[in-house]
Amino acid sequence: MKPNRLSAAVFALALGSAFQAAHAEIKPLNSIAVEVNSSIITYGDIERTVRELKSRNAGQNISEEQYVQAAKARLLERALLADAARQQNLKVTPEGIDAEIARRAAAAKTTPAALYAQAAKAGYTREAFRLEVAKDLLTDYLLNDLNADIKITDAQIDEAMAGSKPLPKAEPYIVYTIRRIALQAGNQENMPAVRKRMEQIAAAIEHGSDFAQIARRYSQEAASANGGLHEISDYMLPENVETLLHQLKPGQMTAPQRVGMGWQLIQLVSERTENNPAKMQREAVRRQLVREARQAVLAQFVQQLQQGAVVREY
Repeated sequence: MKPNRLSAAVFALALGSAFQAAHAEIKPLNSIAVEVNSSIITYGDIERTVRELKSRNAGQNISEEQYVQAAKARLLERALLADAARQQNLKVTPEGIDAEIARRAAAAKTTPAALYAQAAKAGYTREAFRLEVAKDLLTDYLLNDLNADIKITDAQIDEAMAGSKPLPKAEPYIVYTIRRIALQAGNQENMPAVRKRMEQIAAAIEHGSDFAQIARRYSQEAASANGGLHEISDYMLPENVETLLHQLKPGQMTAPQRVGMGWQLIQLVSERTENNPAKMQREAVRRQLVREARQAVLAQFVQQLQQGAVVREY
């Protein structure tokens, strides 16, 4: 076992060699292939990820080597992000894991029990599956924090539209009118108390309190003055909140959601479809710029993590 600091490319080559050697020696799938800082990647992790990638890309002409390389890259990035989240003292509670599994089940129109059964078929014990969900949540928290400052201005949209690059396809899009309550914790230590306060607020609304009045009284953002009212479209909310918004009907609200160092509660007031050609084109450009900005932020952050990563090959 030897510790060394590796670039992403060298890491991929090293892990590829380790993977091939493991099969030559017929090592157990739960053997550690690589340790990345405080996280481990097993041969079983690599094989499971390859199977998942194959199931999502069925029918495509992708070689086994490409699948393995893609699986290794995904596992490396995930391990680095989860470790960075832990170093920043981001935490996931058992209740948070339960809520995420319930959300995934609802999105897939199935049950948590069915998700556990699917995970078991893929080789995960119940606790191992919950650990994977926890890692996903930690990564989501971290990415939400990284993307929180991404704001695309009208000037940026104008510049992109006047440039030489082909414009993305303009399509009708949904405009959501929402009300939001946002509470800030300031640091990780205050997060549980702020979450409890937000849960109390959500319970009060569920028992008949007016969302707008509560927002005016408690929400810690400028829009609280008008009852937390916002008009938004996709790629304007953190991904975890946006996913839940898509499942709401007018009048319904989400459960409290962690966003950065705080919590948010969203109520859908109404939605409409925007068909104005000029607005559709600007929206398509804005979304493209958001995606590009998110990818750039993630790539830069992962590169920084890779440069300081301590990798041990077994």
